Amino acid sequence: MAREMKEHELASPVDLPGEPVEGGHPLLWTTLTILFAAVALLCANAGTLAAWVDEKPVSELQQQASQHAAGWKATMDATGVTAPRAALHGWWKRLQAARFGDEAQGGTP
Repeated sequence: MAREMKEHELASPVDLPGEPVEGGHPLLWTTLTILFAAVALLCANAGTLAAWVDEKPVSELQQQASQHAAGWKATMDATGVTAPRAALHGWWKRLQAARFGDEAQGGTP
């Protein structure tokens, strides 16, 4: 519950307004935001999903999931949705592999 502010007090970013905000549906907004984020991640990170499924212990269910994940990755690759993530990952791997001076591959001189 919000309290009344005195004239000499400065507004704080954590103070809640006295009256509830009318209009809008916060639960709907939150649900749609989470749904949008999940779909975006499912599409953009299809390769990560496929790699995660392939790391699981082999079973009939894992084999089926691996086939579906590989198909999903191929579809997302074909549409170009995974290209930005692949470019960032490539840049990151090149930066990881960079060596300075007489630094050995393992990270110790």
